[in-house]
Amino acid sequence: MRCKGWAAVALALGCAVLLSGCSLQSALGAFRPSARVTAQQRELRFVIQKLESHPMLANAAKREAFKTFAAKELALAASPLPNWRIVDVEERLAAWFHDPHTAVYGFAASYPGASALPVAFYWASDGLVTMRLPDTPTTVQTGDRVLAISGVPTEQVQRRLTSLIAGDAIFVRYFGAVELRADSTLRGLGLVSPRGRVALRLQRADGSTFTAELPLRSDVGRLLKTEWSALEGFDGRFEVPMAELQQGHQSTNWTWFVTPRYGFFVLTSCVDDASYRQAVSAFFQEVAAQRSPVIVLDLQQNGGGSSNVIAPWLEHLPLKYESSDVNLAFPQGFAPFLPLIPPTFDGRLYVLQSDGTFSSAMMMADALTGPGLGVRVGSTIGEATAGWGNVALYVTPVLHVAFQVSSNWVSAIKGKARATLPAQIPLNLTVGDIQHGTNPVVQWLATLP
Repeated sequence: MRCKGWAAVALALGCAVLLSGCSLQSALGAFRPSARVTAQQRELRFVIQKLESHPMLANAAKREAFKTFAAKELALAASPLPNWRIVDVEERLAAWFHDPHTAVYGFAASYPGASALPVAFYWASDGLVTMRLPDTPTTVQTGDRVLAISGVPTEQVQRRLTSLIAGDAIFVRYFGAVELRADSTLRGLGLVSPRGRVALRLQRADGSTFTAELPLRSDVGRLLKTEWSALEGFDGRFEVPMAELQQGHQSTNWTWFVTPRYGFFVLTSCVDDASYRQAVSAFFQEVAAQRSPVIVLDLQQNGGGSSNVIAPWLEHLPLKYESSDVNLAFPQGFAPFLPLIPPTFDGRLYVLQSDGTFSSAMMMADALTGPGLGVRVGSTIGEATAGWGNVALYVTPVLHVAFQVSSNWVSAIKGKARATLPAQIPLNLTVGDIQHGTNPVVQWLATLP
């Protein structure tokens, strides 16, 4: 049904690069040593040049600091380096900005020699767990708690990830769970044995522990594609009322259904098009027809997009919602001047969020919730309510690695910016939930009147 949050953009870009092909004639592995150095420096200079467009560097001191850092990283490429090491450098260059919108997608890279683990990960609220893929060895099950990777405790792995991923601890955990499949990340963090294997120290629900040693595999494209279905299945088991959603109205970016108890609208990507606007309108009409007292907007794994997706909701909510969004601009003006379109919903609005709610989706969760408005349910969003954004997307010239760079500052919607956006009703997905097949969202929905 959907892909996990912000990583969906990277997976899509990675698959596009895979489909377009990675010419061996343009890959670093095909070059003689001297030509290889020239090619890898060309690769890194391209990334540095695009990163230098980051508006943060309008500050002269920061610009000089980045130039100094970039020069040191570029100097590493004065002699031939393996492809994974070049990607590792690119990730560190992007992470310098401490901006989660500026990042290199190492896990989606398809350069020659790229490899990945045949298992996925998910960072629950209280620990890292494994997620099975079709090719995952049978000894590893979805929900096995990861105690250590190649002898390094998981907590220490998380700290090491901060050199590759920008953002607070919540976002580093979220995106790090995706990056930990990639050889560039694993090798860069010193988690791969000389034989190209990764040892996972795992713990089952009964407390028993064991070690699974997995090889890095070269069929990255296939592993990326199988991750899509694995993530969809994971969502259905732990984050959405799957039985009812399957009977609802569905499209690429949204799914909804309405019962006399509540209306449920899942928005997986912030795409503001005619189909979406028609869906929101039909949803509110059905809510009114069934006199549902509650609406649940699910943004748990929405990685963002256009902030204009908020407008159709404000058009069907009381004026107090529009007047609260003093800084929310749309092509037609500010939110207080949006027209109200019947039917207007005056019941209780809940917004489901998680650490995978990102960018415009976070803005939407913030815009619709607060005193006298909707209520945020789920876990804390690890992203500030103001920051850099509106990214430009690129692909590197030699290794074809996708990355993005922020283009401007996005102000907070409501007053002073906050470092994170906490849930008002905590609904954290734990390791125990995953190990015992518990869906906290379905349990919470059962408590609604």
